[in-house]
Amino acid sequence: MHYKEKITREQFMFMSYETMITPDNAVRLIDLVCRRFFIEQPFNEKLKGNTNEGRKSYPPDSMLKLLVYGYFNGLSSSRKLERETYRNIEMIWLMEGLQPDHWTICEFRRESGIIMKDFLTYFRKFLIINKYITTDRVVFDGTKVKAYARKEMLTIERISEKLENIDKSLTDYLSKLESSDNDDDELEIAKLEIEELKNKILKLELEKVKLEQYKEAIEKSGKKYYAPNDVEAIMVKGRDGKFPGYNVQVGVDATGHFILSDRITDDTNDMQQLKECVNSVAEDTGVTPKEVLADKGYSNTTQILEVEKGGTTQCYIPMIETKREKQEKEGMTFRYNEEDDTYICPEGKKLLLFTRNLKGREAYYNVYKCHECKECVKRAKCTKSKYGRIIKRNVDQAKIDHYKEKMAGKYARERIMERKTVVEHPFGTIKMLMGKFNLLLKGKKKAQIEFDYYTAAYNLKRLMGCTSVSDLIVKMGKYRIA
Repeated sequence: MHYKEKITREQFMFMSYETMITPDNAVRLIDLVCRRFFIEQPFNEKLKGNTNEGRKSYPPDSMLKLLVYGYFNGLSSSRKLERETYRNIEMIWLMEGLQPDHWTICEFRRESGIIMKDFLTYFRKFLIINKYITTDRVVFDGTKVKAYARKEMLTIERISEKLENIDKSLTDYLSKLESSDNDDDELEIAKLEIEELKNKILKLELEKVKLEQYKEAIEKSGKKYYAPNDVEAIMVKGRDGKFPGYNVQVGVDATGHFILSDRITDDTNDMQQLKECVNSVAEDTGVTPKEVLADKGYSNTTQILEVEKGGTTQCYIPMIETKREKQEKEGMTFRYNEEDDTYICPEGKKLLLFTRNLKGREAYYNVYKCHECKECVKRAKCTKSKYGRIIKRNVDQAKIDHYKEKMAGKYARERIMERKTVVEHPFGTIKMLMGKFNLLLKGKKKAQIEFDYYTAAYNLKRLMGCTSVSDLIVKMGKYRIA
């Protein structure tokens, strides 16, 4: 037969793992980046193995390589990573023969918060210095990620219902047990039934104690929903319905589509996130973005004006249409007269200043009230208040109007269109790599560590799409922290 010849399995070969990894293999860059990071920023005083006592620890740079490589290749399970250290040639080369068990891998990941934060900062500075990214224009968005918890979250009502059902079952079992104890039948079958009843009663009593503890925890926390497995998770809404999770905020560079910042939050929406997102980019990169793009979920005028206050940052965030703006489309237009500080209603009547600097939830307002509504033909359409029509005007309304004028311009419309092509890229890549991923670590702080690994893997993958691995290895070898 005309087939290629196989190599006999028993044949001895003189070779090393080094010869089995090609020069342009991505694992070489992962190895170099992690090694250079620990050389430039040693963590000896903060990690295990800095003394000669006890059992030797695994080198932290090797553990970091292992996890970054895992997330880079769509592997987050510590058990799967452990298996790869025995059978994956790339992993064996990367770990240089070390084979940590799944518990060691999991423990390092849980405790690597500071390391990952500094590692991301180190790598982002490399990207900035080599001009792969800029912070001139940054796009923000959020996504909901499922926590390590059951989909069904507990509520006070649900717990009370379960407790009621348990009480009914206990009453029924105790009644059966009492009748069995009074029975003189000594058959083996009867003894087994009594033992089974006792086990059921014990199981229900333990479940009752646990539910009562959960109920007490919900009452103390003030939350409506509670996930026993991850008590810091909140109820979020995504494409798969409602589930326990976190709201992940990312800032993406518009030039290279790299993630400049990532934050785990326990807010159900993005309305309060803009200012913190901008500060996060400045903290992680050392540079304040010149332009900020986001969707309507961030249209908080108070935060937008606060971000633009210094003048170094311009926001391009479309506004949510207000109730008054909807009424204006129907002909109910209230015109502000700056000269005498009044509003003029559609019928030509004045709304006079009633209260100044009234504190709202996020801003201060001046309140204007009409005293001529009683006989107005449009009153039923205009207001339901028996005191007449009232309008609240933000004390910064002039700045808000100026911002809206800016958003109506051509440049702003182009930026809004650009946003869609930038920020969806990282989420799509991560989900393509990991599938419908769920967090494996519990608690907000630990969830942040895990998403940092996703961020590192994405940025590495994105970088390797920009140029060759051999070119990156040369640049990384020359990179030094200033």
